[in-house]
Amino acid sequence: MNKLMALFKNKKITATQYITAYYALILIFTPAYANAAWYDPILNTLNDLKTFIIIAGGTIAVASLAYMGIAWVASRISGNMETTAMDYFKHAMVLAVVGGAVSLATWAYSLFGGSVS
Repeated sequence: MNKLMALFKNKKITATQYITAYYALILIFTPAYANAAWYDPILNTLNDLKTFIIIAGGTIAVASLAYMGIAWVASRISGNMETTAMDYFKHAMVLAVVGGAVSLATWAYSLFGGSVS
């Protein structure tokens, strides 16, 4: 940190640097240039990513529940009872708790003025 401070300790800003910085600040805060049009494609991409994650999570949840149901039926057919109805219902409850936690978090975030859409 001391080396960094030593670099700027005895430096004086020139008139050209001052004027350049002054015009840059004016340009940045001028409404025609300060609009956030560059930000819209980033938001659209993030919203698409969020939608993809929600769809992928839902698909994985339904697929895992179907797998557990198939394992339960196969276990009953074979007679070994490795997977029982209780395993299936436990899995369904885990999915319900995870989905409910996400919904509850979204609701709580909206109480503070946020929006997840």
